[in-house]
Amino acid sequence: QILVLDSKAAMSRVDPRTLEQWRGGFLCYAEPHLPAGQGSVTTRELGQLLRALGKNPSQEDLSRLFQKVDPQQEGAVKFETFCNCMMEPMKQPEGEKDILESFQAFDYQGSGTISVSEFQTVMRNYGEALTDDEVDEILKIAASCEVQPGVIDYRKLAKMMIA
Repeated sequence: QILVLDSKAAMSRVDPRTLEQWRGGFLCYAEPHLPAGQGSVTTRELGQLLRALGKNPSQEDLSRLFQKVDPQQEGAVKFETFCNCMMEPMKQPEGEKDILESFQAFDYQGSGTISVSEFQTVMRNYGEALTDDEVDEILKIAASCEVQPGVIDYRKLAKMMIA
């Protein structure tokens, strides 16, 4: 359960270097015209921020977090509340083996490749649904793994995804 702590209590539970990393990430999403430590991040951006800082929240995790940290649906969280979100246990990021197994299920020729169009379909329709923006971001990364136009080397992509 997320407890909304005052800033001193939240800060005392976190290593100072980790806290600075969180603050840096938060500031990338917070309103730029406000002094550091003030302002908020939209709940829409919260999932992106959590992922950028190494968490891997599922849609279920995010829904649960939103209900707890923004029960009035104001659409924003302050830094102290964000710190509480970062302390929440969430699904661990998948390892390379798990990612490879997912791709292999769609590699019918055993070539180590998957077509871009099939990759898009898989990302949009299997497992946890991704937004169009999330799919586009992954496709940008995947473009560097193309072995020929429209064909991705998923082994190379899996290595990039866990790096």
